[in-house]
Amino acid sequence: NVRCSGMANEFKEIHIIGGGLAGSEAAWQAAEMGVPVILHEMRPVRKTDAHHTDGLAELVCSNSFRSDDAVNNAVGLLHEEMRQLGSIIMAAAEKHKVPAGSAL
Repeated sequence: NVRCSGMANEFKEIHIIGGGLAGSEAAWQAAEMGVPVILHEMRPVRKTDAHHTDGLAELVCSNSFRSDDAVNNAVGLLHEEMRQLGSIIMAAAEKHKVPAGSAL
C-alpha cells in the first residue's frame, strides 16, 4: 500500500508511465482500489506509425494476446490469472474475440 503519512484513509497518488495494455490495466486496477492515478501517455501529442487512434490500450497487432490455452501456455495462464483478478483488458478481449484457434 502506498499511503500518505499521517493520513489514515488516503492513498498517495501513483504515476503510471504508458497507456498501453499494461499501463491501462495497472491504472484501472489501482483506481478500483481507491488509489489516485496519474497516467502518462505520449499520444496524442506524439504519434507512432503503429497506432491508429489517440486512445488508450490500443491493440497494434492482431496477435497481441497470443494463445489463450491456460493449460499448455504461459501466456494463456497469465490470461486466466488476469481474469480471476477482474481484468478490464481481459473482459474487453472476451467481449470482442473472434474465432482464431487457441488465440484470443
